[in-house]
Amino acid sequence: MNMSLLTVRGARRRVPRQAPRYPVRWAVTEINGQPARDAWVLDVSCIKARLETSFALSPNDPVTIQVSLPDGTPDLRLKGRVTWMRPTFANPGRYHHMVQFNRLNCDLDRLGKKDNLPSD
Repeated sequence: MNMSLLTVRGARRRVPRQAPRYPVRWAVTEINGQPARDAWVLDVSCIKARLETSFALSPNDPVTIQVSLPDGTPDLRLKGRVTWMRPTFANPGRYHHMVQFNRLNCDLDRLGKKDNLPSD
């Protein structure tokens, strides 16, 4: 009997994501009321965002982030909780976090799509 090993790497997702994520690079200016330096939103959907910071946030902690958008739109204040945190291996001293928002925010989908449109 010939049995092959199954690997997760490169496997396609069988169940679609809950919401599409859009790659962005939005500056995070404040986290939990404190100024945030060199912190970024890396991708966003209407229910979650992935952040990169120079400090670790604890999973399950509530978080409020203020985001500065590149098009001059007024800053966004988003509330949620950290679902996971991982150190980045490519950049020691940097951390990735997933923040799940407290409520659905369809404006984030619109803004994420807008940042990913090809420029003329």
